[in-house]
Amino acid sequence: MPFNEEVTTYSAQDNLGYCLSRAALIMQTAVDEALIEIELNRLSWTVLACIRFDGVESPSKIAEFVGLERTTASRLITQLEKKGFVTRQPNDEDGRGHSVRPTPLGIEACNKAPALIAAATRPHLSDLSENNVAELIHLLKKIGTGTVAKWKVSNAKKG
Repeated sequence: MPFNEEVTTYSAQDNLGYCLSRAALIMQTAVDEALIEIELNRLSWTVLACIRFDGVESPSKIAEFVGLERTTASRLITQLEKKGFVTRQPNDEDGRGHSVRPTPLGIEACNKAPALIAAATRPHLSDLSENNVAELIHLLKKIGTGTVAKWKVSNAKKG
C-alpha cells in the first residue's frame, strides 16, 4: 500500500496482535489469581516450573529459557529462595556458578499449580473443545519457529 493511501477500514478486534494480547492478558490474570493460594505468581511459577519440569538449573539459562532479562530472573529466583521453593547450590561442573533446584516445598507447589491453573483458565476456554485448545497451542508454538526470539522488554524511559 502506498504511503499516501488512506486506510478506510480497520478493526482492532479482528487483528491477530490485538487478539493475542487480549487473550494473554485474560489468561495471565486468571493464572496470577489462581496461584495466590500457593504464594506464587505466573512469572515465579514459570521460573519454578522450568527448574522442576525442564531441568533448567543455571540462573542465566533460566532467564534465557523463560524469556526474561537476567536481572529479572535473578530477582525471581531470590524471591523463590526466600519463600523456600528453591535452593541455590554450588554448580558441580563450574565452581563459579550456582545450580537452582526445587525444595520439597517447591515440588509440592509444582504438584498443585497445574490443577489450580487449569481450574482458573477453564472458564475462559469454555467455547473451545479440547481439540480446539490443542490446535491453538500447536499453532501458537509455530509463531517465531526458526527465528531467535528477542525477549527484550521495552523501556519507555530510554536516554
